Parts: sequence; structure tokens; C-alpha cells
Amino acid sequence: MKLFIIRHGDPDYANDTLTERGRREAALLCKRLLGENITKVYCSPLGRARATAAPFLEATGLPCEIRDWMQEFPYGVTQPLAKHRIAESDRRTCCWDIDPRYFEIYRAELSDPVRWREHEMYKDGRVPEGVDRVYRGLDELLAENGYRRRGILYEVDERADKNANIALFCHMGLGTLLLSRFAHVSPPLAWQMFRVMPTSVTTVVFYDIGHNLAQTKIFTVGDVTHLAPIGLTYRG
Repeated sequence: MKLFIIRHGDPDYANDTLTERGRREAALLCKRLLGENITKVYCSPLGRARATAAPFLEATGLPCEIRDWMQEFPYGVTQPLAKHRIAESDRRTCCWDIDPRYFEIYRAELSDPVRWREHEMYKDGRVPEGVDRVYRGLDELLAENGYRRRGILYEVDERADKNANIALFCHMGLGTLLLSRFAHVSPPLAWQMFRVMPTSVTTVVFYDIGHNLAQTKIFTVGDVTHLAPIGLTYRG
């Protein structure tokens, strides 16, 4: 089985839709995905993700399941920058915009898959709770498709279509959080080190290793070769 994690196109955040460039990106993405033999589609409930999926859904006639947990990760953090003299005051940001100077000070703790939850930015907030909700949603989706998580392995049951190709239309912060689940790294580390461009495609393959077991391998992160005709923007 393959999983394609797709970021929405160039966003018009104010109206939760796509810019003109974003619509062109979605059209080029559609052409690329038509060669992937997609069998199932899941999507964030937000407009910019649904608009990105729309050309592909129209071209294929595939149904699309909306999953609320696939919306952009909604919880931010307050970075205590002042006491480290990084800035004159603390700063409220989304989870993937942590000042790298602050991250470096606490790199060992923030990179730990368990200890990050006890860091001062997270222990009193809703970020760990939100992470668990997303992880649970992902695990349930995979279990519905016959792959039940067991540590770094997945038990493969009789429902599994090993030739399935599943597309997830979502968002940068959310998609990076999914990567942290598959790579078994802390969310802060994944958010700090990965950036994916609009309509980028990240490919995760579930390898059958026998004994009704599979392991995931991340093959590509943030591929945007389909955007070559209109150039790359390297936007955040």
C-alpha cells in the first residue's frame, strides 16, 4: 500500500481557498496523480484542501471522505524568548515556527519523542492533546484499511488491499505531524526540520515483510516536480 500526503495549493488564507496560482498548481497536481492509480481519497474539511482535491476528484469520479482531524493543526505555542535574550518579549506562534535559536538551546529535550511533552512550551497547553488526536485519527484510518499499528510495524489483516494507493489532502503543519508519526520522531523536531511547498507530495510505502506484517518507508518528502511548468516558489 502507498500513502500520498498532499499539501494544499498556494493559499488564499483570508478566504480559505486557493489563489490563481494555487488553482494552476492543483491542475498540475491532478495530472501527476492520474498516473498514481489512486484508489481512495481523504481530505481535510478546510476549503483550501478541498479546492486542491477538486480537479482530481472531478477527473476520476472517486469519492472523498472528509476527516476533521486532517484540518491544519490548530494549536500554537508561546515561545519564552525574553528570558534567553533572543527577543525583547515572548512570542506566540504556530508550532512549526519556533525560533531556531530557542530550539537549539533545548534541542535534546525537544527532539525526544517522549520528553518534548514536558517542555515548558507544551506541558500546560493543548499541543500534546492535539498531537494525540491526530495520531489517533491516522491510526484509525489505517486500521480501517487493514493496517493496525504495532510500534514500528503494522499488522496486516484480511481487509487490507496491499495494492491500494491512498491520497490525503491536508496541510503543511498537519502533514509534517503525520511524518513524525511514521518516522518515530518528536513533532517539534519534525516541525523544525521539514518544510513542504504547496501541492507537494510525500510518499509513504507500506512494505510487506511477511507474517502479516508491514513496515513503512518514507520515499519522498515534499515532491513538487509537477510544478516545473510554472516554477517553484519555496514559500513557507
